[in-house]
Amino acid sequence: MTDKLVNYLAIDYGEKRIGLAVGNSVSRIATPLKTISNHNIETSCKKILNEIKEWSVHKIIIGKPEIYSDQKINKKIDHFGNFLKKNQDLDIIFYNEDFTSNSAQESLALQRKAGRKKKVNKEEIDRIAASIILQSYFENEIFKRADTGTTSKD
Repeated sequence: MTDKLVNYLAIDYGEKRIGLAVGNSVSRIATPLKTISNHNIETSCKKILNEIKEWSVHKIIIGKPEIYSDQKINKKIDHFGNFLKKNQDLDIIFYNEDFTSNSAQESLALQRKAGRKKKVNKEEIDRIAASIILQSYFENEIFKRADTGTTSKD
C-alpha cells in the first residue's frame, strides 16, 4: 500500500525576509526553495499563494519560536498565519523553530570548511532554515508514528 502524496510548504517567517522550502509526505525530504522580501503582509502572502499553486501544496508548516513564547515576533507570525489561512483553505501548522537559523548558519559554515566557494547570503540562510523546519517536522511525525505504532496515512 502506498502513502497518499501530500505536498508541504515550510515558512521561516522574518520581518525582512521569508524563507520557503518544499517537501512531500512520500520522500519526506525538505528542499530549500526561495526567499522572498517581506515588505508587507499582502504582497508576501500573494507571492506565497503563487508558490502554493505552483507546487500543489496541501499543508503549510510555519516556524514559530517557542523558547520565548511571549516575543512580539510570535504575534506577527500568528497574524501572518491567520492572514494566509483566510486566503487559502489549507492546513496551517505552527511548528517549533527554535534555533533553526543558527542550525542553518552552522550547516553553511561546515560547507565552507569542506571547500564551498560560494559566499553565503542571508537569503540562503532563510531558505535553509525553512528546510530545517520542514525536515524536523517530517522527522517528528515519523517518531510520533513509531511511538504509537501507527503507519503513515497522510
